Amino acid sequence: MMPLKSLLKNKLLLQKHYNLQEVSIDRYPYWMFEENIKLVNELTDEEEKHRKNEEDKQGKGMGNFNPSSYMNNISSMSNKFKP
Repeated sequence: MMPLKSLLKNKLLLQKHYNLQEVSIDRYPYWMFEENIKLVNELTDEEEKHRKNEEDKQGKGMGNFNPSSYMNNISSMSNKFKP
């Protein structure tokens, strides 16, 4: 494994998501680069949590549209009516 793989990965993420050029990233002092990566990771985590919360809200708002669950419910209801 490359020893600087995580550094390269972080640079590529900054370039991809925030349109920074490699030349400008290379000019950052290392501490500033680290702080930028920390902030980007925090923003990504917050966005991921928000996305999951929205998915959970949408999932709870919608009914279960699985046909097999309907059949299971119907069969269990019909078992109640048998003498």
